[in-house]
This record gives sequence, structure tokens and C-alpha cells, in this order.
Amino acid sequence: MKTSNLALAICFFPGACHVLSADDLNPGANSPSWAGSNNYFLIGLSESQQNTWVDKMSSYGAKVVRLWVNGQTAGSCQKGSTIENNIPPLESAIRKYDDTVLDAVDNVLVKLAAKGIKAIISPHDAANQFRDGTGDPYQDRYGSGYFYEQQAAFDDYDARLSHVLNYKGEFSGQVWKDWSDAIMAFDLQNEPMSTKTSECTTTAGANWVCGRAQHMRSILGVNNPIRISSGGIGGDISKGCTFMPAAINCDQLDMIAIHRYAGNLANNPNEWSNSASGYLEQANGKLVYVEEWGVRQYQGAGDAAAEYPAQGNDMNKVGLPWLYWQIVPAESCNYDPTQDEDDSFSIFVNSNVDIGGAMRGAASTPGLQDWSDILY
Repeated sequence: MKTSNLALAICFFPGACHVLSADDLNPGANSPSWAGSNNYFLIGLSESQQNTWVDKMSSYGAKVVRLWVNGQTAGSCQKGSTIENNIPPLESAIRKYDDTVLDAVDNVLVKLAAKGIKAIISPHDAANQFRDGTGDPYQDRYGSGYFYEQQAAFDDYDARLSHVLNYKGEFSGQVWKDWSDAIMAFDLQNEPMSTKTSECTTTAGANWVCGRAQHMRSILGVNNPIRISSGGIGGDISKGCTFMPAAINCDQLDMIAIHRYAGNLANNPNEWSNSASGYLEQANGKLVYVEEWGVRQYQGAGDAAAEYPAQGNDMNKVGLPWLYWQIVPAESCNYDPTQDEDDSFSIFVNSNVDIGGAMRGAASTPGLQDWSDILY
């Protein structure tokens, strides 16, 4: 999906445009930008695998890593990594909590915080759990429609959010809602409404969005520096839900997360930098970042060695923060992203891709917005 907005470009005549940098737009006013990676299975890896991956991310200059509160199956192969830890879901039944998964996330948070890397935490995964046969208790009771419409579902999910935010770490000893040194933000959910986008393209799910943000802020407290993020409403930005009115007009929602798989930069030069000002205009004053993007490598669709630095640097030149989907550990079980039709975006840490150049570039670029007191 292509989004074009020329507010960041000065065109003297057709074919002669200059893309403005973050310095041009707001010189000296903002903190640096930032970058990092998603990793939905990091909590399932062995201690040594986790340490190695976190060390790599630190060496690349990553400032943020996004984690999930999700179960893991020991022995499974996830994007080339063998899962060592069997972790049950937080809820096998609604309001019946098993904190094993929170303990696992907490263990990773300690490792990240020791390297000065903050986390964004997704407390539930709509994109993958709101499907038939997953066993997710919210899917089984409400489905991906009523979950966003009925007060009983709101109350049940608010109880989960309360449990997550009030959790006291098994390894850190920290109450998560108070641990701003390690936690940058909590998503409302990963890709809310993505499996039934009529909830966000209409007003059907509008009350869910701000209601959950209000509930989370009531727990965090008004002056808490931990932010609340949209989590990529509707999934990919092409679905038309990222900037839904219920999100941008909600005072308690702080950050708009963009999920965009945009194709090759070679086919659309400056596709990120030309879009950035439009994102800010639609966000109604909220902080904006790219929470998911990736180079589609299926059957040679894109060359990560070329596209990853090109797209990362295109975001960097206007100070738009980003998290890649996803930088993964060195291969320990058989997996080839070029043969993964559904999710071919993974980049191995020991690949020929210059992962750190673009990440370090983000942290050395003035941000399009100010992230002081949140990350810096």
C-alpha cells in the first residue's frame, strides 16, 4: 500500500524535489529518533539464546524491543529458533490467570533494561488469537466482533489489563505499572480489530478503543511516563483503521502505532519520508511511530540486504521511529524466510544485512517528534 504526502518535500518544478529532514522541520527542538525490533517468541528462548539476542540488539543501537504476553510451545521452531520454554497462555479461561508468561516477559525485561533498551508490551494478540481453533478464551466466548462491542467483554478484558499492569515481577521485583525505566508503553492489544475490520471502519468498535485506554491510564496514573499505544488498529495501514476517530480523539491514548508492509523502496522512492508528515497530521497531536514494517522476501520479492537499510534510512532522514518485523536469532532449526509465504520478513542476526547501521542512524537523528522523558 502506498501513501503519498508531499508536505515534507519542496518541489521547485516537476521531477526536482528536495525531501526535508527532521532538522529542517524542527531544528534542535526534539530528542533523537529511535529504532529496534519486534520479537514475539523471545520469551520462549533459552537463557543463552536470549542473552545473545539482547547483546546483538544492544550492539546494533536498538532503543526499543516489542514483546508479547503469549504462550510458547517447547520444541517448536519459530522463525529458525528452537523454543526451549513451554509457556502456557496467561488465560486458559477468562479471569483465570497463570503468571508463567508474565514471569517470562519479566525475565526478558531485566535483560533489556540492563542494556538500556525499553520495551513495548502487547498484552494480547488479536491478529493471531481471534481465529477459529486457537483456544483463546475471548475468541471462544465473544468472537472478534462482540469482543469490541459488549460491556461484558470490556469488563473481562479490563480485568486482564489490570492484572498485567499490576503484576509484580518474579525476576525484577518491580510492579510493571511503575517500572518506567524498563517499559516504554503498553499496547491496547496487538492489531485490535484486524480479523474483523468492520469494527474499526465503522463505529461498531469505537467505545472499545478509548474505554480500554481510559482504564489503563486509571491504573498507570495521570503523570506516569509509561505510554499507551494503539497497537496497530486494524492491522496494516491499508485497512483504513490506523487513525480511526476513536483513537486520535481519545485523550488517554498517547501513541499511534503504524503497521505497514510497504513493498520495495526501489519501486517507490521516499515512500516513508514522503508519508511522515501525513501521519502526523492525521494523528491529532499524538506520538507516531512505525511499530511493524518488513521486507517481503518470499521467493525473491525483495532483497533484505538492500531494502532494509534503504527503508530504515528513509525513515531516519525525517526522524520517524521504527521497529522492524523482525530481527531473529541465528538459525537453530530449519527455516527459510524466502519460502514463508505468510511471513517472509525475518532477518537473521548473522545474515549479510547491515542491521546496525540503520538502527544507529535512527538514534543519531533528531526525531520528527519529541521523545524526551519517554525514552531519553
